[in-house]
Amino acid sequence: MDGLFRFGRQCILSYRALFGWLDPKVYMLVMVLSPLSQLLFFGVLVNHVYDGEGLAGYIGANALILCVLSSVFGIMSVITSDRRMGTLQLVMASPVNKAGLFLSRSLAHVLNGLFTSILGFTFGFLVFQITLPVEALLPLFSVWVVSIFSACGLGLIIGCFCLWTPSMHLIANLLASTLLLLSGANYPQSIMPAWLISLSDFVPLTRGVGLTKQIINEGNYSAIVPQLSAELLLGICFFFISLLFIKYAEYLSQVKGTMELD
Repeated sequence: MDGLFRFGRQCILSYRALFGWLDPKVYMLVMVLSPLSQLLFFGVLVNHVYDGEGLAGYIGANALILCVLSSVFGIMSVITSDRRMGTLQLVMASPVNKAGLFLSRSLAHVLNGLFTSILGFTFGFLVFQITLPVEALLPLFSVWVVSIFSACGLGLIIGCFCLWTPSMHLIANLLASTLLLLSGANYPQSIMPAWLISLSDFVPLTRGVGLTKQIINEGNYSAIVPQLSAELLLGICFFFISLLFIKYAEYLSQVKGTMELD
């Protein structure tokens, strides 16, 4: 129980310490107005292109994609902010378990991404006057939690590259665009080239987007367990790879005597 308390406290303290958008004004602009304007744009576009066919599923899929702001840019800042403020050396030199440390720091971004997606989902359904069966809420919530967890794992991998390059915003923006492209949130995934479809199987949110459309448009729940299991395994692999990168960076810092590895 004491371990869980420390885990939660570390999660809250690191989030409060590293992110300036805890100012309500900044949070409203960055984490509320920007995602909602993105959802409104794609919602209107999809409604026009497909004449309203399957609109509910596309709105739900775009609401899930809004988590990218937290799962890519937010989780990346777990490492980049420490490096910028000169505290990364203290973090890496501490005897604390690094896996638990970075998992606790990631949890706040999973929850923040989930909040942003739910907010966008509610906004989209109100604006476009869409209804959703009550029995679809719990399966949809489960799909989103696992999908956002997986996306945060990939975001942490990208964050590790800040140890080698300062040009992280370019990489993060490229990753965000790639996730939007490969997920099929705004078009049927089947229209993509075969090699892109194969690549999308190794990208987070793709399965979540597909399941969201199936649940909302078709009421189909049969694929949730296998698809969600694969997405959870993908997320665990991403977190494991990121921890390997961190251990490698820790080793290089001992050899070079610095965490500035670029």
